[in-house]
Amino acid sequence: MSEPIIRKLQKQDLQNGFLKTLDSLRKTSSINIKKAEEIFEKINSNPNHIIAVAELNGKIVGTTTLLIEQKFIHEGGLVGHIEDVVVDKNFQGQKIGAKIMNFLLHIAKESGCYKTILDCTDDVKPFYEKLGFKNVGNELRFDHI
Repeated sequence: MSEPIIRKLQKQDLQNGFLKTLDSLRKTSSINIKKAEEIFEKINSNPNHIIAVAELNGKIVGTTTLLIEQKFIHEGGLVGHIEDVVVDKNFQGQKIGAKIMNFLLHIAKESGCYKTILDCTDDVKPFYEKLGFKNVGNELRFDHI
């Protein structure tokens, strides 16, 4: 098996498996490509919004997002927020998710984040605990739609 290349999202990835990979979370691949490119440009213009991908044999098979938030507390400290962790169902079980997570955790640390947090369901908690995450609270959610 080839080793995946873990790197930041590039515009050409949108049509090279990235949107299809997100389908494992919620149907995304049907988005209008022009709309997807507009979203990419907006995200890409923000250095505190990082999307990492796993490329395997020329195709995107996994992705995760890191958002870095500036705080007033901790003397302007930074917090990393992990979102949208996904690996294409055909490539799960190959430690690709862990490699993407470690890539972004390294970026968060190098950026000066004092912590990185995420929300997850109970069934995937063991995955994050293996990476060093600890359960410290509860997630509460307010849906606007």
